[in-house]
Amino acid sequence: MNNDPAGHYIFDPILPVPLIVVVAVLVAFFTVRVYWRTGSAIGRGRNLVLLFFRLAGLALVLAMLLQPSRRDVLPPPVKDRVTLIGLDTSLSMNQHDEGGETRLDAAKNLLQSSGAVTSAGMPANSLIQLFQFGDDARPIQGSILDTAATGKTTLFAKSIDTMLSTPDADDAVNALVLLTDGHDFEMVNPVKIGLAAHDRRAPIYAVAFGKQGNVKDVAVRITGYQPYCYVKQKAQISVTLRLIGCELEDLTVQLLRQGQVVQTKHVNAEQLQELPVDFEVTEPVIGQYEYEVRVLPLENETDTANNSAITYLNVIDQQIRVLLVEGSPYWDTTFLQRSLMRDDKFDVDALVRYGANRVRAIRKTPGAGELHLPKTLDQLAGYDVVILGQQVDSLEDPAPGGDPGSDFATLLDQYVKDRGGAVIFSRGKAFDNLSSEGLEPVLWSDKSLDHVHLDATAEGRGISPFRVLDPDGTGLNSLPDLLDEKIPGIVQPLTSTFAVASARDEATPEPAIVHRRYGEGQVMSIGVDGLWRWSLNAKVDPANSPFDRFWDQMILWLLAGRDFIPNRQFSFRPNSANVMLGDKVYFRLVQREPNPGIKSVPVTIYYGDDEVGRTTLAPAPENIGRLSGEFLPERTGRYRAVVNLPDGSKQESRFIVFTEDLEQTEVTTDTLFLQRLCEASGGRLLQPDELPKLLEQLNTEKADQAANIILRPVWNSAWVFYLAGLLLGADWFLRRRWGLS
Repeated sequence: MNNDPAGHYIFDPILPVPLIVVVAVLVAFFTVRVYWRTGSAIGRGRNLVLLFFRLAGLALVLAMLLQPSRRDVLPPPVKDRVTLIGLDTSLSMNQHDEGGETRLDAAKNLLQSSGAVTSAGMPANSLIQLFQFGDDARPIQGSILDTAATGKTTLFAKSIDTMLSTPDADDAVNALVLLTDGHDFEMVNPVKIGLAAHDRRAPIYAVAFGKQGNVKDVAVRITGYQPYCYVKQKAQISVTLRLIGCELEDLTVQLLRQGQVVQTKHVNAEQLQELPVDFEVTEPVIGQYEYEVRVLPLENETDTANNSAITYLNVIDQQIRVLLVEGSPYWDTTFLQRSLMRDDKFDVDALVRYGANRVRAIRKTPGAGELHLPKTLDQLAGYDVVILGQQVDSLEDPAPGGDPGSDFATLLDQYVKDRGGAVIFSRGKAFDNLSSEGLEPVLWSDKSLDHVHLDATAEGRGISPFRVLDPDGTGLNSLPDLLDEKIPGIVQPLTSTFAVASARDEATPEPAIVHRRYGEGQVMSIGVDGLWRWSLNAKVDPANSPFDRFWDQMILWLLAGRDFIPNRQFSFRPNSANVMLGDKVYFRLVQREPNPGIKSVPVTIYYGDDEVGRTTLAPAPENIGRLSGEFLPERTGRYRAVVNLPDGSKQESRFIVFTEDLEQTEVTTDTLFLQRLCEASGGRLLQPDELPKLLEQLNTEKADQAANIILRPVWNSAWVFYLAGLLLGADWFLRRRWGLS
């Protein structure tokens, strides 16, 4: 229908054409029949006149259902076709390759020899537009001979988008020609960039400069920042080795504590570009410790300054306050209570109902007063972790003195969401009537599986509670099976599964141990029964059973994700122990009990022993208990930040500022990136001697703009409605005039 020549009429019927035909036949039939019978009194001539007016009017109305339109063709606008040429001016283009000249000089010489620019470095004609690009693209206003390779990074997606958006609306783009070594640090898939250019009808052609495989470099980057851990707690120091030209090399990775080598690992680079390496450390005494991960330099390595990275570990010994609440005693919570009571890191309060209106209150630390279920948020926030059993509702006491509407479930919801607390549902469903379903990461169903085996997921194997159960990475097969597993019902969004359980005859495992961040805090839910069986192993020290190690590390891991330090009102920390030069370091001070009266807290920053700056922590608009500030370091090295707290005490955190220059380290030409980029756009990767011929072809191409097709509706014109009204009106008028009803 759209291939009809200009001036022809096309139809777009509202109803199917056969249906319109049927309606037309029926209308004509009944009209003729009625007029034939009622018009006999006025004579055949007058009757035919009336019939003509009526049928013509109805035919016009029915014709409008076909929606006729006239097809007009407008000539396309005349556009010039321009060729865009992008010259890479990032620092890697200063690399000298074979021939002794830099990559940038080689690109300039090629543009001159291909006829794209004159001997003076100016565009050869008005249809060539020159750009230089690095972190972004900019038009070259003068001669290309004056450009220098000074860009500190190369962002292809951003630069290409800028170049393709620069031509005027009246200009059509022939192609984009890039002269580059292919380094991209924006990490956008080249196929995605190429497809975006293809959609804009701008194929990309590239000429690659430089050599491949002539650089060898190892860079160490800290990938996990653990601001503090507890005395004798296993802490993990994780790094990633970024590898360039190190295929199949043997690497020696050292861990240094306070400048002394304490661990060494030997790994093979294989053919990886990134290689993760982890170290586990423990500290027996409180303090702040500096750890450095170092890779011994390789033979002929380009840059050895980036072979190490430093992080800091703050070790504390404050006891962790734990509240355990159980309304239906069971072996799991009984064994857990005894385990925590034996552990010196925990100060445990336990409330256990063992009969109707009979609750046993147990305090590990005597003399702390009578123990009751917390009735206010401040009372509950005094605990670092709350562990729930089942039927917790049965312990609630309607005695006065609580916050308005402060049933225990509501307080727990506020404790986690607003105060950053940690809650563990140790036996699945804890409340018979939970007033805040958002608190539980999983709503367990009433269905269950008997005699199940527990396995950690890939995410679970990365955290300390499961690493202590499976130190060699072989799985949890050495642990006894559990009694049963509750089948999960509703799983809340953003819930992580750390372990799954399955019956021996069931192929599909179900989530068993799950974790979710809720507001400022965290919630863990365990849907299996029988963890206590991990304590019953004659070959294991009863005081160091898998059950004890699991729960010890689980609680420590949850607290490591909090901003609070146990038994401290204030907790001060930077966002990272490793800060890139040019980036800001962000400090935050968190109050355990928010005090709206604290409006500012001063921080002093030292470089060694010299004061180099000050900043002020101010309240965050969305959280009165959190204050934040920032500082921009001006040079690399070790820094320490000291905060003077409102209670007269001080806290100190250390961080290191480093720099890296990937543009001068990763100088290997990336032809694979350029090839994928060009092919996705409809272009291709060129050899230098192919550029002159390509430019000649592009200069001779004419703008191929599609003609604009316009449909001009006929059915909704005013004269159509006037004519239909005139015909039907004439029929009505003559009928009245000649005495018909």
